[in-house]
Amino acid sequence: MIKKIIISLGSLLIILLVAAGWYFSGLIYEGGLNPEFPDTNEIGTAEDRILVSSIDENTITLNVEEELWGVMLERGVYGVRGQNGDAVIGKIITSENNIVKRELINLSGTLVSGDRVSGTNLVSLDENGSYRIMGTSSWSGQASEGVYTPESVSNLAYETISYTSDLGEFPAYLTTEGEKGIVIFIHGFRGNYSREVFALMRSGDLHELGYRSMIISYRNDPGLPKDPTGIFQYGTTEWKDINGAINEALKYTDNVILWGTSGGGGPASSWLENVGDSNKVNGIIYEAPVISFWESVEVNGAARFPWVPTQLFSYFKIVTELRYGVDFSAMDFREAVIESDIPVLLFHGDDDEWVPVAMSDYIASMRTENLTYVRYENVGHVTSWNADPIRYVKELSIFLNSLD
Repeated sequence: MIKKIIISLGSLLIILLVAAGWYFSGLIYEGGLNPEFPDTNEIGTAEDRILVSSIDENTITLNVEEELWGVMLERGVYGVRGQNGDAVIGKIITSENNIVKRELINLSGTLVSGDRVSGTNLVSLDENGSYRIMGTSSWSGQASEGVYTPESVSNLAYETISYTSDLGEFPAYLTTEGEKGIVIFIHGFRGNYSREVFALMRSGDLHELGYRSMIISYRNDPGLPKDPTGIFQYGTTEWKDINGAINEALKYTDNVILWGTSGGGGPASSWLENVGDSNKVNGIIYEAPVISFWESVEVNGAARFPWVPTQLFSYFKIVTELRYGVDFSAMDFREAVIESDIPVLLFHGDDDEWVPVAMSDYIASMRTENLTYVRYENVGHVTSWNADPIRYVKELSIFLNSLD
């Protein structure tokens, strides 16, 4: 009898493991590998999950119980948007349980106690030194519905160009003013050059520093050639497109810098591994980069499924590789970054639940030359500028000047 119970329990455990492996490998594929995803014209928006508890002339108190993934608990300058108004908020004054009280920098329209609002990191400084929030009635940031340009976001003249790689032609924005060089922006997961608002915002900062911005597309972007493997490769093949963009930029300047944001860190790092020619690229800037995709899967999975034993992720990795023909080890470019002598500027926040800061910590600990690591406390994913805009631009200026 006991033997039958043990066999039954063992069989049930095997069934559960197989089911869990199938389920989580499917999540990994749909969430991180499948380029055929439903798109949306919305950008930088979230459901109105934050509740305004109180607001006065200088402060706003928010209940973030339903939006613990948002930026309201992180250090920096952010926006909140409601049906009847929006506000730029600053430093955290108090934070207890799910209630956070923050500095109120400015208010447009009306926000009152009981309003439901959404939080956003899409905040910029205009030419007058005032903050503005993208996606509001006062500033949508769009050139047309769902389309953003250097002009609509940062008031910069630009042209739309194209470059070639082994898969064909790819479009890019290129700003027209700046004599010091060109910074090529490589967007992250499921990005789109015409909606890459982080790069479009930073292009304004680079313009002030004398640089042009080239905001590129690459394989698996919406409406563009797909990778022959049928999945996002996080750099293992995308580097060919990056090299094509570099060759195009070299037609305009001999000073080219790569900027890999989030999932754009893989293609930039893979370019280092496969080309790494310091005669073509003078420096690399990273913002919360995915340099080893599986590391990001683990930290993301642990944050979303804290009840799943971490030991099972190695099993999920094997199932995903077998089921979808993926080689996660080929998506790890940490050693390429460590071994390169091309100067690197690396921004990362320690509260990043999408891309582990430990990955950047490891690179910084192993690479002792030509690396500037700017690590922020209580800062999340791709929000280093929000944490301290003045310092951020200063670090950019120091790094770019050092390349001269």
